[in-house]
Amino acid sequence: MTNILDDIFAAKKVELATTRRETPLSEVKDKIGDLQDAISILDVLGSGEGTKIVAEIKRRTPFKGDLVEQFDPLSIARTYADSGASAISILTESRFFGGQLEFVEQIRKVVSVPLLRKDFIFDEYQVYESRACGADFFLLIATMLDKNQLKDLLDLGREIGLTALVETHDEKDIEKAFHAEAELLGINNRDLTTGKTDLEVSRRLLKETSNMDHLMLVCESGIHDRTQIEEFERLGMHAFLVGESLMKAPNISDKLREFTGHGKTQPAG
Repeated sequence: MTNILDDIFAAKKVELATTRRETPLSEVKDKIGDLQDAISILDVLGSGEGTKIVAEIKRRTPFKGDLVEQFDPLSIARTYADSGASAISILTESRFFGGQLEFVEQIRKVVSVPLLRKDFIFDEYQVYESRACGADFFLLIATMLDKNQLKDLLDLGREIGLTALVETHDEKDIEKAFHAEAELLGINNRDLTTGKTDLEVSRRLLKETSNMDHLMLVCESGIHDRTQIEEFERLGMHAFLVGESLMKAPNISDKLREFTGHGKTQPAG
């Protein structure tokens, strides 16, 4: 029996076959040659004081439906950058999340913070594609990749100047990330097969990463207020990837400033 994550990856494989026919890999590689070097997300998250937020642009999810009525990714990106986001995550999966790869190219022209191409990546073509569209780092979901595949894609990213955010959800995923020598490790509190979110996932898996000073740790999903951020900073998290709480906020700028510690605390919800 398949789950939603299986369905998403199956759809991506069909989509990728079409994309390859329309735009050969050689054309994608040629486009990379005209780009400036990617911004180092590791340097950005590892420097300066204060809470580091990777603010996510996400139109909808297969679990919650549409998150925002008036969806303007460029306007949202500017608000994020102006309100203290350390980086911006951009959902580019179209069928289930309403994203587009073009969003990254468009947003790259209007903000200077690092951009994450967040998608369901399993093929080297998609890694080159991420670099070509102007992303500075890209997502690899450990749950859906075997350890060697994960390492190969991560290493390819390094070769072309991209950092991989390796997303984990359980101890098996953590082992894969260690094998791949990940430097940027995300702990996703959401089970992508069911949509259920539980912050205990981060509390548990942080114990697996203790005494690993080379790892930059990102808490993903389930963050709704400043109190939660302060707890996880004490436990060792370096950054927080937040999407739904920002997209659904009455005032995105105020909510982001709350998360960074530079605004008034708002009620959770």
